Amino acid sequence: MAKILHISKYYYPYYGGIEDVAQTIVDELKPFHTQRVICFNSRRCNEKTQVNGVLVTRVLSVGTFASQPLSINYRRKLKQVIDEFKPDYIHLHLPNPLVSFFLLRTDLHNAKLVIHWHSDILDHNLTYFVYKNTERKILAKSDKIITTSETYCLSSKQLKPFAYKTMILPNTVNGSKFLLQNEDNQQITDIKKKYGNKKILFFIGRHVPYKGIDLLIDAEKYIDTDCVIVIAGSGILTSALRAKAKNSNKIAFIGRISDEVLKLHLYASDIFVFPSYTRSEAFGVALAEALYCGLPAVSFNIEGSGTTWVNKDNYSGYVVDNMNVKAFALAVNKLLKDDDLRQKMGKNAKLWIRDNFLQDRIVPILDNIYKPDNQNVVAENKINISIVLYNNSFEKVRDLVNSLKQNNNAGTIYLIDNSKMMQQEFMQLPVCYIFNGKNIGYGRGHNIALKQTLCADNAAYHLVMNADVNFDPYILTEIADYMQQHQDVGVLMPKVFYPNGNIQYLCRLLPTPIDLIVRRFLPKAVMKKRVARLELRNTDYNRILNIPHISGCFMFLRTNILSEVGLFDERYFLYLEDVDLTRRILKQAKTIFYPQVSIIHEHRQGSYSSMKLLLVHIVSAIRYFNKWGWINDSERNWINKQILKQLQIKSNEK
Repeated sequence: MAKILHISKYYYPYYGGIEDVAQTIVDELKPFHTQRVICFNSRRCNEKTQVNGVLVTRVLSVGTFASQPLSINYRRKLKQVIDEFKPDYIHLHLPNPLVSFFLLRTDLHNAKLVIHWHSDILDHNLTYFVYKNTERKILAKSDKIITTSETYCLSSKQLKPFAYKTMILPNTVNGSKFLLQNEDNQQITDIKKKYGNKKILFFIGRHVPYKGIDLLIDAEKYIDTDCVIVIAGSGILTSALRAKAKNSNKIAFIGRISDEVLKLHLYASDIFVFPSYTRSEAFGVALAEALYCGLPAVSFNIEGSGTTWVNKDNYSGYVVDNMNVKAFALAVNKLLKDDDLRQKMGKNAKLWIRDNFLQDRIVPILDNIYKPDNQNVVAENKINISIVLYNNSFEKVRDLVNSLKQNNNAGTIYLIDNSKMMQQEFMQLPVCYIFNGKNIGYGRGHNIALKQTLCADNAAYHLVMNADVNFDPYILTEIADYMQQHQDVGVLMPKVFYPNGNIQYLCRLLPTPIDLIVRRFLPKAVMKKRVARLELRNTDYNRILNIPHISGCFMFLRTNILSEVGLFDERYFLYLEDVDLTRRILKQAKTIFYPQVSIIHEHRQGSYSSMKLLLVHIVSAIRYFNKWGWINDSERNWINKQILKQLQIKSNEK
């Protein structure tokens, strides 16, 4: 049982998306861990309260600035709570700039810091300019970073440098909040009567700019079906919004409402309208709750936001071009005029949320985050596998998956599809199929699967491999047995052959600029000796070697080493990400060439036949040498000399 300190801006009974998520997590973890909460107080006092048996310390706030509560004695209270409670983990919900600043200057007593990243700060004004260095430091200090969707994670510039320790924990719906009681039916009927039994379009949320309520009011004049738009909530824009809508007989403002009244309005309504239009709306808890209650939704397509994941276009509702009020109104009209369509999408919406976003979906992930180290039992021979696809033949991938499944140690097989068009057949395979809809790169694609293995699984190993390899699946057991017997090995590569039976010389030194640039453009005869030296052709490819470069076509990785060194550096779109990762692993463990088993790899060498891929290769090389050093790379020189000395090959590196 771990001790966890949760830090949110506010906490229940204060209502807000982040606060609701924080309470859900605390409630789900309560049977397994000891917890406390510290937050700002929405009342003008310091106080301690109990919420469902959890002690909540609420600190006096003297006001707010740029959505940040301000307090004179918060740092003192925070230090006091940490000193007394001595948590094993601190779960910090961001954005919360002031508290981030305080945490960096407080002794955490070796507590692990888990950051829950709800959204980027998009208003890059003077305030953010002052804060962004603190933001970077708190992210660097964290042990794990939680984001609410893969979409938001991939689009966040702030999170990109820390992708290796980022995991996905979707916001959830507390289904118990929306259970209907016998007396509810009459109150729902009364709400409908209040609005003349017209179709009800419902919105709830803070009245702030990014919520797009002004766009909803603009859309009203294009909605040609008799209905009423009920707007719940309040905020800094409430007065201005009321003034804007004063001439409309379709719009009703009802102010802030309780959870119970919210439930009744959701069941009384016909459509949920969600006009948020910026990435400040990272997920949309209110959207998910409405869908769970069987309301189809109309929302905007916000690039880089998880809202398009929550509301599935043409399934649970409609997602229209961002800020296009006419398209928004057209989608509303379509749902209002077609009762069968509206009911069908409402049923789809409830099923979608029930199967993907209820609280029980997050328990295994939370359990993995907060499982004490002595309970982190790893399945010694379990092997997760990831394959990045790009316009691959379904038949070949199917045969490869079926072959892998023959090995009893094979765990989850991840197919990460970077193609522009989805092949529906992949969804029928016994795999975890993730369709990105665009080519996000080789390393970034594998990282999606690697993060799941590290954060939500107990596999001891993870195999990164290409789709164009073939091998006897039982070699995975032999490799796992070798790794189990040699705990100092971090990553392993087998012997690799071309389909014609010729060996691929993939045992390589760390490359110099000469190796990558001159070797690529000069005739092979001129570079013969240099190539032979780089690829260690003068050594015996039949013996086990500790080499500094493991090919990305087949990297058999020990997961606990990955948790120390990080995942693929996503700055490399393609090429050299394997060199970079092997080099980092080499500092912690052995990187082994294991010729006792072998695979066949087609190895098309795309950069030799495609000018586009050649440019990608050049860009990757520039990024690699910018990171590690061009001429003055003493670490490379030392590693290469040690390898050559070990293999008794003369070093001529310049």
